[in-house]
Amino acid sequence: MQRGTSPGPGRILGEVTLIMAVPMLGGVVAGLLLDAQAGTSPIFVLGGLVLGSLTSGIGIWLYTRVRRPRPPDTDPGHQP
Repeated sequence: MQRGTSPGPGRILGEVTLIMAVPMLGGVVAGLLLDAQAGTSPIFVLGGLVLGSLTSGIGIWLYTRVRRPRPPDTDPGHQP
């Protein structure tokens, strides 16, 4: 999809859900595996959740930067 075009609300919801859910679930699953190997609980799960949340936040920030409409070029010498 090109920058500045507007997708439908269902597509935006799906993209945001993937950006949020995949890193958070991945962090939790990785934490569960590490906790099982290390014999600890729930330290790695919580750490994975925190890292997944940070990754999700950065992903949403990048997503909104790409989706934000750009103002028209205000350079008076610019020819479209």
